[in-house]
Amino acid sequence: MGMAHHRKASVPDHEDRGGEHPVLKPASWQPPVTAERFDPRTNVYGLARTLLATGMFATLMFTPAMALFHPVIGMSRAPYCDGVSAVSGFCIGGDGLSPDARRYLLALLLVPSIIGWRPRIFVIWHWWVAFSIADSLSLPDGGDNVALILTLAIIPFGLADDRKWHWLVKDEKKALSSSVAAFCYVTHWAIRIQVAGIYFQSAVAKFGVREWADGTALYYWLNDPTFGLLDPWKPVLQPFLENKYTVTALTWGTICVELTQAFALFWNIGVRKRVFWLGILLHSGIALFMGLFSFAVTMFGALVLVLHDPNVDLDLDLRRLIRNGRAEKESENGSSSSAVHDRPLVLD
Repeated sequence: MGMAHHRKASVPDHEDRGGEHPVLKPASWQPPVTAERFDPRTNVYGLARTLLATGMFATLMFTPAMALFHPVIGMSRAPYCDGVSAVSGFCIGGDGLSPDARRYLLALLLVPSIIGWRPRIFVIWHWWVAFSIADSLSLPDGGDNVALILTLAIIPFGLADDRKWHWLVKDEKKALSSSVAAFCYVTHWAIRIQVAGIYFQSAVAKFGVREWADGTALYYWLNDPTFGLLDPWKPVLQPFLENKYTVTALTWGTICVELTQAFALFWNIGVRKRVFWLGILLHSGIALFMGLFSFAVTMFGALVLVLHDPNVDLDLDLRRLIRNGRAEKESENGSSSSAVHDRPLVLD
């Protein structure tokens, strides 16, 4: 009886019964386990969202309208409000508000995203502000376009996020449905591929430029009167730019860092976390020496989003990190001290 029961349980659905041809029963598709368990409701997504909003806030708050809408030869006067652009925050309502008033209102609309309040409500407003910047400004930079892409891509994360604050650890009792989790999983991979593509294209495009190939490009870029070094840094860094070894190292090093960010797509999370700091170093240098702060902060957000595990909350408690660091240092000092005392004295 027991044997018969065991045999019955082990018979597959397509078993040949009574000499008949096996019958295959169709099964509904099931997403991978990693996709079913994917949950972006962590402070990783929250930190990335804050950084993206902060970059845009800086652009709107600290750049006057006359610079945002600077006339461009051969183009109509900005803001551009034709076609889809008519829904931009710089176009709705016609001439009822000045461009400066509009940029302040749009900056104010970013505050909830910066502080992390109600991501489900403000995720679409966040994208709308990014759209208004990228589509209406006369000369949007690369960071504005990256922000537009990423704020659109994280909309599924925001709509799935029922937290009041995006800094909160998600409630394990309220897991996402498998279909929502799988959709967010695919979206996250799309974001990773997009950001990797940005770095890869940026690096490869430099190969065909003579100055990048011969290692002198940063000399010309950083001495450019418009986009070059900030004035306080010129006397400090000029000797390095005029030295063939250091300028070559800096020029080719930039390409190498961009390639590591691109190929991080294929590496495990441990390697990606190390590569993350190379990207932070690159964009910090751009912000510090060239003054492109909003671009740097936007790219910080992109790096957080793609190089950290979005399912695992970051430890953002600085006080605890400092305490733990001190405790580890004291422990190491104590171990070294006891090791010295325990070591036998040897006289030559």
